[in-house]
Amino acid sequence: MAVGQLTHLADTVTLSTNSSAAATIPNDGSVAVGDLLLAACVMPSGSRTFSISGGAGAWTSLGTAMQSGHMSQLWWRIAEAGDLGATITVTPNTGNIRQVLLLGRVRGALASNPIAAASNTSAAATTKTTPSLGSVGASSREIGVVWDSRGAATPQTAAWTAPAGHTRRAQAFTTSGSGACSAAWGDSDTTVSGTIGSRVWTADQSALGSAWTLAVAPGEQTVDTARIESTAVLYAPTLAPGTATVTPGRIEPTSTLYGPVLAPGAVTIGPARIDAATALPTPTLTPGPVTLAPATIAPTTVLYAPQLDGFDPDITLTIGAPAAAWAVATPASRWEVGPPS
Repeated sequence: MAVGQLTHLADTVTLSTNSSAAATIPNDGSVAVGDLLLAACVMPSGSRTFSISGGAGAWTSLGTAMQSGHMSQLWWRIAEAGDLGATITVTPNTGNIRQVLLLGRVRGALASNPIAAASNTSAAATTKTTPSLGSVGASSREIGVVWDSRGAATPQTAAWTAPAGHTRRAQAFTTSGSGACSAAWGDSDTTVSGTIGSRVWTADQSALGSAWTLAVAPGEQTVDTARIESTAVLYAPTLAPGTATVTPGRIEPTSTLYGPVLAPGAVTIGPARIDAATALPTPTLTPGPVTLAPATIAPTTVLYAPQLDGFDPDITLTIGAPAAAWAVATPASRWEVGPPS
């Protein structure tokens, strides 16, 4: 996991009549459980020490930078649920004195050992150069912190300028006068590795002071196994088809998928039943000779029955074939009809 940049959360300056400085860790979502919390404080004394309290657990000190009339100190802890909304208090071991307290956080630091290296140096000049650190691991974040303090001399420092490649995240100043103090901090614009530090911060006034270099180690990569998205859309791989061995429980027909051309061939069918094909063909019927053998032939008398009208003794009526002539004779008062003689 990449280390995030330094986020300034709060700062507090006190008067010479105050015995402690306090700042509150936000509970508005700007700090999450697992974040690296940083607290840093300065006072114009080289003979006193600080103690820190507040939050869900103990703070780890990174040491002190001391010289006559000046002392700065840094602490860290990994945020827990009880830290959200908690007030952090820094208190000198004796007396009232001016202080400048800075509170910040860094996301993505290694929880087990977030500060890979830290170093400080003291100087009395307008510029403050952060100490050099070597062999810093890859993807670390470099943080620089600078301070100054003065006795009765004026004017008070009013501005700090960050070095190239770094961004100032905050600066703070007490009121001017005896024991006036100021502070500024920032971080590298990109992650770093190897040798870091030796960054020159410039104040608008010369004064006693100190400078710090911190290397924040990146956290371990974690994977949420509850949801792993397909990488096909992200990386758009080119798919090259190759040989595939499949041992399925069921193989579906591929005709729909691959649209093969089907060429019909011989088919052998052995059915249990073949229905008559009478209804399928329509035969053409050709009529031929018909032989009739009737049992009887009805007389044709009705067909040929003539209609005889009147009486004429001179008429000879021939019915049927010439050989079957019928003679009508007389003149008698009766008809004689018979076969020809």
